Amino acid sequence: MRSRFLRTLPILFFSIILAGCQLNPFAKKSGLQVSAHPDANVIVNGKPVGKTTYYDDSLTPGSTTIQMTAIDSGQSWEGKVNLVSGTLTTVHREFGATPDKSHSYSLSFEKLANSKDSSVSIITLPANVSVSIDGKPAGFAPINADIAPGPHVFSFTSPGYQDKIVNGAVQTGYRLVLNVTMATMDIVPTPTPTPLATPSATLTPKPTSAVDITPLPKQATTSAITKPYVEILSTPTGWLKVRETPGLNGVELAKVNPGDKFAYKESETVGWYNIEYLKGSWGFVSSQYAKLVK
Repeated sequence: MRSRFLRTLPILFFSIILAGCQLNPFAKKSGLQVSAHPDANVIVNGKPVGKTTYYDDSLTPGSTTIQMTAIDSGQSWEGKVNLVSGTLTTVHREFGATPDKSHSYSLSFEKLANSKDSSVSIITLPANVSVSIDGKPAGFAPINADIAPGPHVFSFTSPGYQDKIVNGAVQTGYRLVLNVTMATMDIVPTPTPTPLATPSATLTPKPTSAVDITPLPKQATTSAITKPYVEILSTPTGWLKVRETPGLNGVELAKVNPGDKFAYKESETVGWYNIEYLKGSWGFVSSQYAKLVK
């Protein structure tokens, strides 16, 4: 009996090793943030997860299906993203009166072979949309281009569609994948003047641009920072706005995540902390949802 047990022991050990290869408990997880306006119910890979804003940083990397249903109108939307370990994927949908009047974007990342490179891949619906990056023409989508790391402003224009602007941060060692769906624009017909009418200019309303500030990728838990620093606390939205000047009227520069830590610069402003949210870029966050660690 003992000899038989000894013969089966290596087989049992090898089976355990193979099982560990299929489910590695130490593998990095992925983050996903889903938001909408108005609020929507969210389903991830067929499982209801609540309503927007939804955030989870412990998901398994890989292809993920997201479904949203607007709570007010019942209008639905579905899309797929590829979650990458150690990164945060962001999906946002603006529900209009009809699906063609709605618009959306997703921001995800792909790891590059060279950890010092950074690039962007832009896909739009419809195709052949005119794209500008930081105010400079970049051509027509789809676009694949090298780009410097840091925050960038992506602008989209196309005849018959509302202009759209998305703010996104590019990280070293990754390709930012920006997928944009644009909303159609209401076409106002120019009335035909009657013979007795006085000639006048007809003004076509200019569509308003949808400006979206995308949360920066969540920091790795192993990142170290020297004191003093500011740590972001939990917020109702799952992120905290960084403003150009202290106060609620300050221009929004970025969004940072709870748990992230940033270098601190002393200021005389009460109720706001001055932080370095990106290297060389400073802004203010409310002390209501942040704490100073000295």
